Parts: sequence; structure tokens; C-alpha cells
Amino acid sequence: MLKPTRIATLGLISLLALAAAGCGSQERTANQLRPPMPIQLNASLTPKKISLSPNQIGGGPVVLLIANLTGIDQDVTFSANTPSAGADSQLDSQTVKIAANDTASMKANLSDGSYTVAVDGDTIPPAILSVSGERPSSQNDLMLP
Repeated sequence: MLKPTRIATLGLISLLALAAAGCGSQERTANQLRPPMPIQLNASLTPKKISLSPNQIGGGPVVLLIANLTGIDQDVTFSANTPSAGADSQLDSQTVKIAANDTASMKANLSDGSYTVAVDGDTIPPAILSVSGERPSSQNDLMLP
């Protein structure tokens, strides 16, 4: 048979458990969609031109991998051409120094607009990246990095 103190203790524990269960919030929160999966853009610097692939994409996160094949060190700038692109995206301008026969990468979140990949000086013409629309969310894609 249970003693009165044990009965009181069990009753108190039960009462506290019920009170704790009722403390949840009734406020509903909306699920935020994941951003699109990052796209890798590849650029190669040669003495005559900058090749960029792909050169047309939808908006979202990108990783730009640049290979310097010119034989000399280069300062590469990735920047927005249009005011709307610079205002909406997380990219104003990024510059990286790449040693001869080396690679470097840049990350950005791009929105609609036009972007330029250029080197210092006028010897190599810049490459243009066109961004239109937004890529779909990666919300239901499994096994993503």
C-alpha cells in the first residue's frame, strides 16, 4: 500500500507534467524554402580571352572557379554591371589575385542582371555572365552537400 507522502508526491509530479505539456506555443511558423543548389561556373584566363561556362544561368548561389593559363599573375574581378544586379545580389565586386598556372574560386549569391569577369588592364577582353530569373529551391532534393 502506498504511503500518503508517496501519493502526494506522485500527484504533484503528475500535475507538473500536465502543466509542462500545456506550455507549448500556439503560434504557427512558416517553413522557409532552402535556397537553390549552388552552380559551379568555370572560367579560364588565356592570353587572348576569358572563357566562361555557362554564361547564362538563373539567380541563386554560385561558385566561380578560375584557372589562370596566361603565364603571369593576374588580378581577376567579378562584378555586377547593372545597378539592379548590384542592389539585389550579395555581389558588388570581388577581386582575387591568381598566380600563373594556378586556380582560385569566388562565391556569390546572384540575382537578375549582368555580371563581368575581368582582369586588370586592357589586354584581355572581359567575359559577361547573364543572370535571369531564379533557379528553383532545393527543398526536396536529398543527399545534397
